[in-house]
Amino acid sequence: MRAAALAAAISATALSAVASAAPISGYQGEQENATHVNLGWNSAPALELAYGRAIPMERLVRRLDLEIGLTLPVFLVPELDSFRLEPAARAMLVQRGGWGLAGRLGLPVQTGDNQTFQFVSVGAHPGLAGGYFERGWFIALEVEYTAILSTYIAASERARATYAGIRDGFYAPAGGYLDASLAFGLSIGSSFEVGLRAGYRSTHGLKPPPFVPFRAEVGVSYAFGAPAAAPPRAIEP
Repeated sequence: MRAAALAAAISATALSAVASAAPISGYQGEQENATHVNLGWNSAPALELAYGRAIPMERLVRRLDLEIGLTLPVFLVPELDSFRLEPAARAMLVQRGGWGLAGRLGLPVQTGDNQTFQFVSVGAHPGLAGGYFERGWFIALEVEYTAILSTYIAASERARATYAGIRDGFYAPAGGYLDASLAFGLSIGSSFEVGLRAGYRSTHGLKPPPFVPFRAEVGVSYAFGAPAAAPPRAIEP
């Protein structure tokens, strides 16, 4: 097996364990802090914990939400211990009436150890969510792409004996995956929000692909702290 193909296989293995799951939120909270918990199937059972902070803005957008998320496999893939850390920024880009288009950009860092290799992958995770965002609830179609930009591999002695030419170091981009999902959220009071997400995943350049290429998640968000910038108001035609 060539080293480049091996890097792609390692990235695909890590993908099934800790695929990304952005918070299910409708950009409607007014407090400056928010915590998010997602649980469900995301190519594999996964749990995501995230913290976000709203930053008031005067130009381009009314508020910018900065987030940091940690994704863990609920049940570890056999012989694989891994996790994913992703800082991200998101904002409502355009809104007219209740209809809106939101954007998000994450920079995921993924690490793992499958007892043969230790590896770290870095990537880019842009996404758009378009739909109807009303105070108290939302429904949106989400499209996201995660590109694996580079993977660093540290091979064990067993790996060096098995794979000719494998060496420690960075390997070229191994591929990525495209997600298309439908998300729904409902606010409970001024602080809680519950959400549902279901969708399909298509991989590119990663072998083997996820055994079950679907995602189905439930999320809970809790906002707290002083009021931040108000959510984008409708622009009258």
